Amino acid sequence: MSARRYLSIRAGRFGDRPRERRAVVKNWRDVRPQVLGVARRGEELLVEYYEGPDEQFHRPLGGGIEFNESSAEAVVREFDEELGNAVEPGEVLGTIENQFRWDGESFHELAVVRAVSFRDEAVYEREQLTVTETDGSRRPATWERLESFDDETPLLPAGIERLLQGEETHVVSPATDTESRSE
Repeated sequence: MSARRYLSIRAGRFGDRPRERRAVVKNWRDVRPQVLGVARRGEELLVEYYEGPDEQFHRPLGGGIEFNESSAEAVVREFDEELGNAVEPGEVLGTIENQFRWDGESFHELAVVRAVSFRDEAVYEREQLTVTETDGSRRPATWERLESFDDETPLLPAGIERLLQGEETHVVSPATDTESRSE
């Protein structure tokens, strides 16, 4: 790398363009690899419902990809841990770069979005499932149509709808008002 290139990077510039900074990440290790599993029942997809004092939103089930674990292995593990149901990992639908704020903290994740299918067909007959986190907290997961999400209870990460509709395979998701509201 040339000294000029190195100094331009250190100065926060690429060429003559300033770099845009949306979220402060203290360390590259703070960028978390994630996997989101998209289970479909006809036109509906299975999503978790999050409710806090200032916001509500939906998100596909998933979680962190551990060191030395593929996204396929991670999505199988996450569905087993959170729902107690086995899934078959399907195709990769795309990726999302997501920067957001939650409870006053900045987060940055890179998410692989995968199709999944339940091994037990009876799961598709249930209207609601219960997601149990490792800390014991519980949240509902329900089957929802893409058009049912709105500004009051959006589907996050922002831009995932474009990926699910096949419009894009890689989405860069800037922080939205909903994602920044809890400051």
